Amino acid sequence: PWIFKRLVHFEKTGEVLPREDDEEVCRVIIRHANSLVAEKGEYIGIREMRKHTAWYLAGYKNASKIRGKLNNIASLTELEELLKALT
Repeated sequence: PWIFKRLVHFEKTGEVLPREDDEEVCRVIIRHANSLVAEKGEYIGIREMRKHTAWYLAGYKNASKIRGKLNNIASLTELEELLKALT
C-alpha cells in the first residue's frame, strides 16, 4: 500500500510525500482489517488491527482520539462505521 511507497520514497530522496486523503486512509485500513479477520478470525484480527491502525494514523489530525475509540471496537462492522464517520 501507499504507506510503503512513502517510506521507500523517503529513504531514497529524504523528501516526505504529502499525506493521502482521509478516504484513501480509511479504505486501506478497512482492506487490511478484512484480511486480518479472514486470516485470524474476528476477535484476534480486530485486536491486531488496533495496533496496525496506529501506523496508518501517524500524523493524522485527532489520531489519539481515534485510537482511543478503536480500543472499544470489537467487530469489523464497528470499525467500518467508525472510519466512515471520519470521511
